[in-house]
Amino acid sequence: MLNYKIKDIRHPQYGNQLLPLLINVRNNYYPEPSAALWGWSLWLANPLNTVRSRLQDLCIFYEWVEREYPTFFEDAAKLKLMTMRKANDLISFLLVNFKYNLEDGVQASHSTFNRRIDSTKLFLDYHYSRYIDKLNNIDVADNVTKKVAKLCTHIGKARYTKAALENQTRYTEPLSLHQIDIIREIVRPSADGFLNESNPFRKALQRRNACIVLLLCELGCRASELMLIRHNQQDLKLTTNPTVIIQKQDINAPEHRGRRDRASHKTLGRELPISRGLADLLIDYIELDRPALRKLFNGQLTEYLFVSDKDGGAMTTDGLEYVLKSLYRKVPELKQVIHPHQFRVTRGGELRESIDKNYAGANSPMIKAGEMQDTLTTWGGWSSTSAMPKRYTNAILQQRIRQYLAGAEVS
Repeated sequence: MLNYKIKDIRHPQYGNQLLPLLINVRNNYYPEPSAALWGWSLWLANPLNTVRSRLQDLCIFYEWVEREYPTFFEDAAKLKLMTMRKANDLISFLLVNFKYNLEDGVQASHSTFNRRIDSTKLFLDYHYSRYIDKLNNIDVADNVTKKVAKLCTHIGKARYTKAALENQTRYTEPLSLHQIDIIREIVRPSADGFLNESNPFRKALQRRNACIVLLLCELGCRASELMLIRHNQQDLKLTTNPTVIIQKQDINAPEHRGRRDRASHKTLGRELPISRGLADLLIDYIELDRPALRKLFNGQLTEYLFVSDKDGGAMTTDGLEYVLKSLYRKVPELKQVIHPHQFRVTRGGELRESIDKNYAGANSPMIKAGEMQDTLTTWGGWSSTSAMPKRYTNAILQQRIRQYLAGAEVS
């Protein structure tokens, strides 16, 4: 439960119109002064619902301050700005859905998170400006203003993109078996005695790119999770029963690589199996191709599995996007089909269908539903209470509805 909430009061000087105030539940329900000043400035220029929603977002910020940065208001009065590390911690806190227990790790919707980011930026700019305006030295004031703008820009970059918002509100069609077969044929690496003329990549990159695409097919992981896999015994186990371990990311760790889409913030650790054939292909890439691609980047050799051919450092999600876009050079009809998210949806549907078949004829739907949720949330790296398994396997459910309405037997 949050310690801060919004309370409406009547303002007698403005015809008893409602004025929202952010109050501290644990402090006799007293209004918070800084929030009250900001809320007043918003109230004078915006509709009531807008003011209320902005202050509701600010409740999350105040909760973070109380838990993680209790000296924020003292520091702000001294124009001691929060560090980028603190800003990153704030961004992660704004992702939390407080309708659930904090330990469940359930996340707010993309649109809610974006609104929280915008409200936080507006408040920080307003709050710091109050103290900047008191400075007599124009040069110092200008310098601090630039630092505040840089801080707000950094926080703003965490917003989900328009494409990510659309992905959340519309269901993605899974790839068909025919499309998957075409993709597998395209990425099949050339070898001695075999030339794959459909493969759009030069030979030195064919094994690497085949590993990337086939891992997306078999793991169904997020794009950023794939790029964060490292070449070590903690992430890769390519022995008798080969598996890939998706590690939980610590965003405050020095080695953490920033991601504009922040997808790696969602990662929950899990170990997923892969086929023996893909494991053998990975071993060939690691032993034959990766050493030639890997070069000093920023004075270090990357530990990440997939290496960029441009600079010898770690590949990024942009590099992954380029690989996938290259697949339809020879097969133009795949242009509107292939993107990383589609592989994830496809794999989720396959997994759900496989579980259903294993439970065919079972007498306990409760056990079936419980194990279905546990299996899919573990596979997807979601919290145990997440609704995402239903979203990702929507195509399977829609198919059964169509079969039912057509009078067909539902498997």
